[in-house]
Amino acid sequence: MKFSGRRRGRAALSLLASFPVILSATAPRAEQLDDIVVTAYRGATDIEKSGSAITVIPGDKINNASPGSLADVLRQVPGLTVVQSGGPGGTTEVSIRGAEAGHTLVLIDGVRVNDPASSRNIFDFAVFSPTDIERIEVLRGPQSALYGSDAMGGVVNIITRKRTGTFSATVGAEAGSYGTVAGNAAAGGSVGPVSLSVSGTAFHSDGFSRVGDRDHGEADSTRKFAGTARGSYESGEGQGFSFGVTAYRQESEVDKGSKPTDDLPGYERDRDVVSGFGRFDFEAFDGKLANQINFFGAETTSAYMEALPRTTDSRGTNYGVEYQSTLDMDQAGTLIWGARAEKEAGVQSVHTATTDKTSFDDERTLLALFALQQFTLFDRLNLSFGGRYDEDVDGQGFLTGRATAAYLIDQTGTKLRGSFGNAAKRPTMFQLFDAQYGNPDLVDEESWGGDIGIDQELLDGRLIFSATGFYNRFTNLIDYSLAFSKYFNVSSAETSGLEFSAEAVLVPSVLRATVTYTYLDATNLETDLPLARRPENSGSATLTYTGIENFEFGVTALFVGERFNDAKTAAAGTPLEGYTKIDLNASYRLNPQTTLYGRIENLTDVVYEDAFGYNNAGLSAYAGLRWTH
Repeated sequence: MKFSGRRRGRAALSLLASFPVILSATAPRAEQLDDIVVTAYRGATDIEKSGSAITVIPGDKINNASPGSLADVLRQVPGLTVVQSGGPGGTTEVSIRGAEAGHTLVLIDGVRVNDPASSRNIFDFAVFSPTDIERIEVLRGPQSALYGSDAMGGVVNIITRKRTGTFSATVGAEAGSYGTVAGNAAAGGSVGPVSLSVSGTAFHSDGFSRVGDRDHGEADSTRKFAGTARGSYESGEGQGFSFGVTAYRQESEVDKGSKPTDDLPGYERDRDVVSGFGRFDFEAFDGKLANQINFFGAETTSAYMEALPRTTDSRGTNYGVEYQSTLDMDQAGTLIWGARAEKEAGVQSVHTATTDKTSFDDERTLLALFALQQFTLFDRLNLSFGGRYDEDVDGQGFLTGRATAAYLIDQTGTKLRGSFGNAAKRPTMFQLFDAQYGNPDLVDEESWGGDIGIDQELLDGRLIFSATGFYNRFTNLIDYSLAFSKYFNVSSAETSGLEFSAEAVLVPSVLRATVTYTYLDATNLETDLPLARRPENSGSATLTYTGIENFEFGVTALFVGERFNDAKTAAAGTPLEGYTKIDLNASYRLNPQTTLYGRIENLTDVVYEDAFGYNNAGLSAYAGLRWTH
């Protein structure tokens, strides 16, 4: 079979363009839009003023999810595709609006954590463990004008909690199927102008066989550890200092065979990610000019240990400094500008009993200048225009731009929004310099695209929905050529689709519902075949019951439609089957400090694959206890 979605995607975009006409006549503006986000404009901004498509995942939703994986939480974000190969501990990639996983920029407290030593410069979410997370902001669409390379599809910014005020602490533990045990603790508060927060988690699962017979094959275990620390000093006179450190460690067993359906002794994969920042803030001109100097750094180390013995090691680092200034121009809006200098390095080597071989060992210096103007017209039209120039000192440079608009209609509770921009991604150091596969003649990948959308409140705030249509065009995409055993700029692609989400209060204080849906048409323009592992249809639905005091119960259904595993299966018309997975969760507050909770995942024991041949967990149950002071 062959999807013919491109024409349908364009028709859907035309339909979305008519939504503002259809839905412009009912409720007052939604108070839920009055949240503050930082990713959309590189600083604290009311989400109601944002013309970008952005989703905020609150910390309580993250804390109620599995401590071993955020995959199912991220699947509920419109526009995101998650591929988890072999359950918790298996490689977990996130792509946005049909772009490559390497086109998703991942930040932790604003620090880039994509791995410079990996072949595609991705962040593997398998290493991530939810620690004391305040929220995750997902910004969709080309964002290089804000964040430079890697942000062609969008940005995922993970923001850890900064605890202030009276001292608070949380301790939790849970256990369940597949020999799973997990624990976490967090504490913090402030004394006068000084605040400090720390947290830690530990997770272990005996697991299941990642390939072959899931329930009777050799089980593949996973262990994870994570910790965070954040602190700050606020003078109260516009000066301050803050810092943050995060550390993640993953140890996983991985099956290896001549094909994914084999269940042969494989290797152990260890991975560490450490990131941190130190930021100085100071104001001038009676607070009209706010300045930041931010020192940052991140390191990712990986080791793949086989039984031969053979070990493949890699280490990727990036560190640097960034200056950002924000000028309050009163009626003329806000002007943000700044500069960034960064050193990026990567090394990969293979060790056996008799040889040591280095695949590549290189570094590069990256510079950037950026500016962004925001202003409001007629008290309801919020506009922004931004641009950025990025340069590899010894390589290429690229110029990107971005514009957004948000129009508020207070009388009807309507926000119309749109954004447009271009983006670029420089070749990874592996693609350029690897001794066997590298190609130093590669040029930057490029894209341009935009979206239009509506956020609407109805029924006095009991129903809030968001709908967005998008289109992206990618050129100079880098792919691996089997014929030449090298990387080349060989392909271009086109993605388009619709994103929808809605929240409804069905019975006040008793029952509420959340629904998301994504239609995605992602096509390789060189072959006219669908891009691999991008479902045309996906979505989720959640019902939450809170009608009994201190008790909450929820049921979530996740749906992922048919998609092709690779170009070969797309050409043959043999897709991976779609699936629907149902999860249950419940919690009961025993007293003001103590909560008992439980989850049942994959209630119907559906067998499904995100990537061909790799298993995911079956019916499983978990229970835990959380204490908060």
